[in-house]
Amino acid sequence: MHDSLRTAFAKRKQTLRAGFLAVCIAAAPSAAAVSRDVSIGVFPAAPLVSVRNGEPVGLFIDLISSFSAELGWKPRYVQGTWKDLLEKLEKGEIDLLPAVSYTPDRLKVFDFSKDPVYIDSGVLFTHPNRPIRTIFDLSGSTVAGVAGSVFTTGFVDYIHSFGIRCEIRYFEDNPAVMRAVENGTVEAGICIYSLGLELAKQYKVSITPISFSPLALGFAVPKNKNGDLLDGINRVMSPMLKDPDSVYSKAFLKWGIIPAQERLPGWVRWAAFAVIGSCAMLAAWILALRVQVRKRTVSLKQEIAIRRDAENAAKRSLDEKELMLQELYHRTRNSLQTIQALIQLQLGSHRGDAGVQEMAEKLNSRIQAISLVHQLLIASQNLSNIPIRSYVEELAQYVKTFFGSVSERVTVDVDIDENALIIDTAVPLGLILNELLTNSFAHAFPGKRTGRISIALSAMDGNRYRLEYRDDGVGLPSGFDPKTSDTLGFSLIYGIAEQQMRGSARFLLGEDGIRCEIEFPAQRAGRLL
Repeated sequence: MHDSLRTAFAKRKQTLRAGFLAVCIAAAPSAAAVSRDVSIGVFPAAPLVSVRNGEPVGLFIDLISSFSAELGWKPRYVQGTWKDLLEKLEKGEIDLLPAVSYTPDRLKVFDFSKDPVYIDSGVLFTHPNRPIRTIFDLSGSTVAGVAGSVFTTGFVDYIHSFGIRCEIRYFEDNPAVMRAVENGTVEAGICIYSLGLELAKQYKVSITPISFSPLALGFAVPKNKNGDLLDGINRVMSPMLKDPDSVYSKAFLKWGIIPAQERLPGWVRWAAFAVIGSCAMLAAWILALRVQVRKRTVSLKQEIAIRRDAENAAKRSLDEKELMLQELYHRTRNSLQTIQALIQLQLGSHRGDAGVQEMAEKLNSRIQAISLVHQLLIASQNLSNIPIRSYVEELAQYVKTFFGSVSERVTVDVDIDENALIIDTAVPLGLILNELLTNSFAHAFPGKRTGRISIALSAMDGNRYRLEYRDDGVGLPSGFDPKTSDTLGFSLIYGIAEQQMRGSARFLLGEDGIRCEIEFPAQRAGRLL
């Protein structure tokens, strides 16, 4: 009897305890219900960040609204110029700044969100009446850039790598840069690619083929401060990247891709109106001729008009296809630069590993050899051919930038006439030259040894062409056979020459350097020489 009472009392006690805990849990405030005041900087950088009708809008603003709803933020937006907001963030006067590019220097004063929101690059804009096709056209020019922008700094480093000097004038924001380009105060202006496309609708400017400094953009907070904001962003953002129906995916489609109706240039619509008007006038003219001339003459006029319209339609179609092809080359070049940027980001987790660093640099140089082809195609009047001499000279200059003092002691001579080379040959030929140049700069001139590299391309008998590459360095080790070597560089040279170009490759070895000859059939060269 007593045992039964004790058992009943114990069960009653457990029930009361469980009920009390449930009431406490229900009464306790949830983490999501705790509000957090967050001051956030906004600046004109559409479509990523901007202010429209007094309200912040853009890709990053849509994400902040989603974060605020889920994390209990109470956002307070602070408008300003990019330079002022960057200084406020460093001093801790604002809590969060969107669309900040990750760089080693900025990592010293800021902490960044883990996942990049957008990858963008710097692009050069110019007045439509002053075409700029290559980086060498900028020598001695005046160029506008935003003060404190990493893209302005990246452009300066980019032109210095080619030995080009320009006068840089600094402005407070990107619209001021575009105004300076439009009114002719400067010859060119630096702008981030995404914002530049938006501003080009408002100002009389044209985009050039020159782009540089592809970087990942994310959220930044002051160093060792507001870590809870980054923790919340990382927690909410990571699953969004894998979900095609997430807020991030929808916002990227909304702000990151130009709507179809905006892709059609304004001049096409005006041209359509002009054609309609011309057709109406032509119809009236034909009607008047029917009264004045014989029936046969009228029918001949009508036939001529129809053929003329067909010719105009064919010309418009060709012009549109050329524009589309130029855009394709531009996007391909930007995609290759994005891949290079992702490789650099990944290297951040392998700092100190010399092997990984060397492998990444070689991979980047091979990608750049392909990217240069598309850069020259954008600037070329003929969208299927590129100027071979310019391509080889720019490729050699690019490879030299990776080897510091060695490049100052070695001269590169190019003996090639300035003729066209089709893209199907330019890419494999560029990859071969990249491997040969990299090998020479890395191994042929040790210590303080000086030397010379020569590159020549000439026609042979029997509709064949020969590429001759020489250096006067230390040469290859005794007994070394490039044909049987297991190194990737030599394997690429033989594989590309023999399989892709349907030609042959051979090395003539000696104590006075390396000599390589690549022969390939004329049908692989298009209109070369």
